[in-house]
Amino acid sequence: MNQPPPTSLTPTPIGPAASIGVAASGAAGALAAAVPSFRWERLTPARRRTPGSGDTTTTQRSLIERARAITRSVPQAVACRQTAAHLWGLDVLDVRDADWPIELTASAYLTLTGCVTYVAPLPDEDVTEHRGVRITTMERTALDCARWLPRMEGVAILDQFARRGVDLEALWHRPLNSWRLRDTLSLADRGAASPRESRLRVILVEGGLPRPTTQIGVELAAGQFVYLDLGWEDFKVAVEYDGQEHHTTAADQQRDIDRREALRKRGWRVIAVRREVIPGQIADILHHVANALIERGWQPGPEGTTRILRRIRAARRRSRFRLTR
Repeated sequence: MNQPPPTSLTPTPIGPAASIGVAASGAAGALAAAVPSFRWERLTPARRRTPGSGDTTTTQRSLIERARAITRSVPQAVACRQTAAHLWGLDVLDVRDADWPIELTASAYLTLTGCVTYVAPLPDEDVTEHRGVRITTMERTALDCARWLPRMEGVAILDQFARRGVDLEALWHRPLNSWRLRDTLSLADRGAASPRESRLRVILVEGGLPRPTTQIGVELAAGQFVYLDLGWEDFKVAVEYDGQEHHTTAADQQRDIDRREALRKRGWRVIAVRREVIPGQIADILHHVANALIERGWQPGPEGTTRILRRIRAARRRSRFRLTR
């Protein structure tokens, strides 16, 4: 028996708030200099030193200084993964540059203190030199990050590489494909303006919502366009990341208010998500956006509704776990 589309995920809406979240107040000598207390020890490929642990002298040097010294001193060492992405200029590290371990790809274990080594074949065409560091190319770095990092972080890195000119379509033809890599590649979008926007898009898709379009142009007046971070044009629902770095003054905030009021008059519903919301209030994001889409005519169907509710419940459980640890 056909069931009518729901008018809301629950009888109680998430609330009228315009935004989600609460505002929060020689070679050997060079190598020794890079890693003063280096020693040889057996590590598995997946083992990582805790950032910031160990010899404090090591962490006082920047990542590029340490990577440059090591790759010059150890011929088979190539900086890779998030280390390489950072050295290519991407926003990827969640700790201080000097506290991040150097990630290396090599043909054999190179267990240097302050480093983590991944043993893997690396074709010559995937290796280059950048800023004095032997490093994986942008394309290979993008593939490695997409394959091995959690999907949300992998997508954020792919988006940044795409904005720097990496051809994501060409990556599909590389021989490194796996189901995990294909899954991450399928979510990449060069339209994301920041890593947080990338993560927000992944949250929405993983939550069971239709994939949003990035950078939607809306004409407010003759020749005057504004661009929405993420949205669904068919339903005139948009989600925007409210980064504090973009809204630092009262004038900035007033421009946002005026802009969203102009969008509202043109039929758009804009949901602003503050930076502190991710990852603590993912359930609220999904609930709010799903309700807005359903109210505008989206029909997820019984199975789709069940999937969204499961994602919301799972997100609430994870949030409670983080708060009680």
